[in-house]
Amino acid sequence: MHGAHSSATGEPSRPHTRYSLATTVEIRASGLPGTVLAQLSNISLSGCYVSTPQKLAEHTRVRIVLHSGSLKAELWGIIQRQDRDGLGIRFSNGTTVEDWKALESIIEHLQTKKQATSAGY
Repeated sequence: MHGAHSSATGEPSRPHTRYSLATTVEIRASGLPGTVLAQLSNISLSGCYVSTPQKLAEHTRVRIVLHSGSLKAELWGIIQRQDRDGLGIRFSNGTTVEDWKALESIIEHLQTKKQATSAGY
């Protein structure tokens, strides 16, 4: 079969759509003294990007605490990449099933909001 893996948009396919979300998150890792506050730039069900001067080695396991509106999600993640502006983190799981459901709710809310904005409302 030809072209079975090409996406409809022609872009390299990411597992999940990323949405912009400007909020502060807490990051905890075994190599860090206490909690680091970082600025979330974007998020998807598979990961997020945070702006922070804090350097963390790739493959470091981190815990992220995310607040969005009334929702709070605590998630485990792995540092995928580091650049001069921040960290790319891939989520592995929520600390509880409820945390993962909270992340899904946050993403659904962002999805709805984005559709409403692009529809001109």
